[in-house]
Amino acid sequence: MVRHRGASHNRAMDIGEVLKRRRENRMETLEDVAFRAGTDASNLSRIERGLQQPSLSLLDGLAVALETRVSDIYTELEAARNLPASKTPKPEPWAADLQRLQRHVRELDADKRAMLVDIAKLLKRH
Repeated sequence: MVRHRGASHNRAMDIGEVLKRRRENRMETLEDVAFRAGTDASNLSRIERGLQQPSLSLLDGLAVALETRVSDIYTELEAARNLPASKTPKPEPWAADLQRLQRHVRELDADKRAMLVDIAKLLKRH
């Protein structure tokens, strides 16, 4: 179902904004996320711009592609609604780097994670 932007503020537009923010924080393209979610980039673009509402199954696929849960997307949506637009928290400049690093850290065993922490401590000193 296609929805056009108008004066009213609808849930589809909010969901799209959350999805776009999460995708951009991960520094991923529309194509990358859409492919993993089982849709195409133009469809995801319409969702992000609030022109189309995702089905529940597509929203679930997008959550998986963004390595999150649908409930986390709605939690972020509700948190943003409770704040005035000017007070919506902006992501830290290093947030995308941290998310990319987390994807790699998950694959490391405990010894390699400990080494990575030691390397980070050394870098902090210099």
